[in-house]
Amino acid sequence: MTLCVAKTWVPSAYEWDDAWINCPYSTYFQSREWAETWAVYSDGKITPAPLGVALSDGTRIVLPFSREKLFRGLASRYISSPAGTFGGWLADNSLDDQHQSLLIDLVSSQYSDLIWRLNPYEKLIHTKRLGHMTKDETYCLDLSIGLEKIYRCSTKGHSSAVRKARKAGVEIELAETSEDWKHYFHVYQDSLERWGVKARVAYTQYLFDLLFLCESPNIKLWLARHDGLVIAGALCFYSPSHVVYWHGAALSSHFNLRPVHLLIYEVIKDAEKRNSRWFDFNPSGGLDGVKAFKRSFGAVPLESNVLSLISSRQQLIGSIRSSFAWLKKGDA
Repeated sequence: MTLCVAKTWVPSAYEWDDAWINCPYSTYFQSREWAETWAVYSDGKITPAPLGVALSDGTRIVLPFSREKLFRGLASRYISSPAGTFGGWLADNSLDDQHQSLLIDLVSSQYSDLIWRLNPYEKLIHTKRLGHMTKDETYCLDLSIGLEKIYRCSTKGHSSAVRKARKAGVEIELAETSEDWKHYFHVYQDSLERWGVKARVAYTQYLFDLLFLCESPNIKLWLARHDGLVIAGALCFYSPSHVVYWHGAALSSHFNLRPVHLLIYEVIKDAEKRNSRWFDFNPSGGLDGVKAFKRSFGAVPLESNVLSLISSRQQLIGSIRSSFAWLKKGDA
């Protein structure tokens, strides 16, 4: 029997959650929780727009996409996940060539404007049929090899930094109160001042407040303290088999204590105890220094390319908008 799409529908909250929990390669960024947090944070500019797909052989899939308004609402596009994070389908198992081919045909026909950062833990086979692809990568650790082997694969400099932080009295703990989260945001502000124009995006306190208010077991803010002061933090997200280090910051005045090395080591140790398969450092924004830091932990790169489908209408609106911006700049 020829495989085909039997039906599509808008999945319920339960169906989305169930697909996410039971998908062996799901990441937090494909969760309903992440999409709904961004719907609030963006004040409705980004809204969840999932699609359920049933194939004729009984395979059921959820595409956990969102929709983003562009050009003050003149246009919109679909995104695989907010904030440029991993996306892609959710299913009970990895999909073979035939299933993927059918899904890609469906995506190509239904989404004329789409930005999709590929999930590095589910190999996409037919990428050339979708659109323009920008190469990128994430750095990760396979926790199934065991913490001892992971630690041996890290650099001597990393190991030395962990020992130095411990000797200096740096303590690692989980944030529990709203005050803890506010202290981390102050550390983040210090980092933003240091990064300057290198900071690709700056989040407001409101996003961190929303994440705290979720009271979710899938969201954990790890803190490094020295003499009671929060000097570094790592905001991590959890799915059944995947832990991702999404956001981090540290006080420049305390770099010499090497808190970030100890902080990440303790997060990795905790992830291994949870029987997570992957610890993900997230893409590096093309910064060689950031990549080198991740490699010092023994992390290896995995492809996380970004596919773009852009309609002629959106290209036209973008060109007109750019022209007006250029003219306005010329009049200034």
